[in-house]
Amino acid sequence: MRFLDDAEMSLLISETGPVCNNKKTARMFHRLALRRLAPMWWVSLLIACASAPPVQEMSDARQAIMAAEAADADQYAAATLANARRYLADAEQLLREEAYGPARMNALRAKNRANRALVQAQSAAESEAD
Repeated sequence: MRFLDDAEMSLLISETGPVCNNKKTARMFHRLALRRLAPMWWVSLLIACASAPPVQEMSDARQAIMAAEAADADQYAAATLANARRYLADAEQLLREEAYGPARMNALRAKNRANRALVQAQSAAESEAD
């Protein structure tokens, strides 16, 4: 979004007629319009971001699950790893349905569960080694 310089403001004032009688008033109306439009711009930006497929979140979840599997989470934290896989499967289904917001949330849940399973597996493996 750009602001009008003095020459453009003068041209606007001369073209619009007696809406406002000086540059100060015109600037005031311009700023008022920007203040009202700025929140709508942010909302549209948020909607655009929310409607994008959660590619990075899905990749992060898959990598976290693979890391947990590599740490033998199937043996030490089977239930937590199963939850991570279930959330990832739900996210994949929601992605196919183009429900990107819920898919993103489930991908984040899958990543968090997989990370939890990884920590549990590492802790259990350390206690078993002692």
